[in-house]
Amino acid sequence: MAVAVQERWEAPEAVDPPTTTWLRDAYGRLTTFTGLRTAGWVTLVGGLVSLLVGLAFGWVEFITVGVLAVVTALLSLLFTIGRPDLNVFLEVADRSVVVGDRTTGRLYVRNAGTRRHWGSRLDLPVGDSFASFMLPSMSAGNVHTEQFRIPTERRGLVVIGPANSIKGDPFSLAGRETRWTEELELYVHPRTVTLPGRQAGFVHDMEGHASDHLSASDMNFHAMRPYVPGDDRRHVHWRSTARAGQLMVRQYEETRMSRVAVTLDTGRTSYLDEAEFELAVSCAASLSLQTLYSESPLTLTTSNDLLVTVTPTRTLDELSLVEQSTRGGVADLVHSLMRRETRVSIAMVLTGSSTSTRVLRQACARFDVDTRVVGLRIDAGAELRARTVGNVTILQVGSLDDLPRAMRKAME
Repeated sequence: MAVAVQERWEAPEAVDPPTTTWLRDAYGRLTTFTGLRTAGWVTLVGGLVSLLVGLAFGWVEFITVGVLAVVTALLSLLFTIGRPDLNVFLEVADRSVVVGDRTTGRLYVRNAGTRRHWGSRLDLPVGDSFASFMLPSMSAGNVHTEQFRIPTERRGLVVIGPANSIKGDPFSLAGRETRWTEELELYVHPRTVTLPGRQAGFVHDMEGHASDHLSASDMNFHAMRPYVPGDDRRHVHWRSTARAGQLMVRQYEETRMSRVAVTLDTGRTSYLDEAEFELAVSCAASLSLQTLYSESPLTLTTSNDLLVTVTPTRTLDELSLVEQSTRGGVADLVHSLMRRETRVSIAMVLTGSSTSTRVLRQACARFDVDTRVVGLRIDAGAELRARTVGNVTILQVGSLDDLPRAMRKAME
């Protein structure tokens, strides 16, 4: 039976008329060629119109204004003649800093030409702001140094540069920009604290921890059992075989690597404010660093992404870029983690104070009984609380300094 397929109609994208596109391109090329900015074109065109009106009607005032405007616009072009011969080097003291720590950068400018540089302005984007420096007059070979402060009040990525010199008139009617440097990146990491390691007993073995699953070959001996076809004969225990009158083989408890998963709820509705979310990110960073320092496999996820955890520095870089999102909720968070990672030994689930303890406990209870689960409810300023039921421990953390004590309670 033939089925009629109806194509879905989509509204065509708005396309500028060819005339508008041509005019925009022509204006851009003319501006680049002459160096006049929008204010300069307004001054020049306004002056010409005023001059023509004055000449047509014999109005001296319009003629005077027109002549002054045209002469000013033409004089501004004289400031754009030539290109400065400079060597500009951008230097940042650190590649990464902790949020709130002070750090600076330096800008080195050298006159590489054979003539004196009579001064110009240098603009440097620093994150969301701009730093402007007035270069003084420099003879050939002279070096000028400028130091600037980099804002680190917020966690994130601060892009510094490129440095652009602007050669133009004092009224900003005309100007030419020259790009001298590339962009530099500075990661502002979240605050972290040192946590108790595997020696406190949370992870039971240097190689992993024994589970209830039995294996034919491992490290922890469990019991003897009769031989079945397919068993490795190297595990036959001959003394037990002679005593029992049949082949007996050793049976072991399966030892699993302590695979740790740290998952962070990034939903906006899970937190009261931004400060509470920043506390959650710092707790997640501290847990991740301790796992990496303990050389345990780590899986770090958020409500939206799976983060790269190759090294401690790369992990902090990834957490520096984590932002709140519309998607969130601890139930979806746990479901996504269980779908991505099926061999988790220890799971750390972090969410905000808008998530109740009951909802957090129900979500953490979805893990397998062999998984040690710690649910952290971040509530800024609240009292530290801990409660363990079975393999699930629910912690309420009110400050980053409380996190080491909270983890010790979870290990008990």
